[in-house]
Amino acid sequence: MILIGHELISSEPFYKVASVEEIAKTPSNGVVLFEFEPALSAYCVEQKVTFALHVRHIKELIFANALGASYFVVDKSLALHAQKIADDYLFDGKVLLLSSDENEIEFTASHAIDGILFETGIKSL
Repeated sequence: MILIGHELISSEPFYKVASVEEIAKTPSNGVVLFEFEPALSAYCVEQKVTFALHVRHIKELIFANALGASYFVVDKSLALHAQKIADDYLFDGKVLLLSSDENEIEFTASHAIDGILFETGIKSL
């Protein structure tokens, strides 16, 4: 299970961005995170930037996979359904539950969700 942004675990930094200009300012070792936006996804693919999409609906999840996202960040209400779809269709990207609660580790592990992105692991530019 992937744990990103937990104080005990070293992980790659995630940077919340909203524009091409912010993506360009992101350190090369980071992962950019943004709301579902096909134009930003295309830019990341073109520039070979690792990116995560915060998806809120199954349709966005399907598109996020097709667009090449490495991570699909979901809220708890979507996590189980998103993980099942990602497993059934053999997505390359990983489903991450967005959480601020360390107690969600048990939920995530019990339901075989790929991992957790703790809100403390998301940096702003």
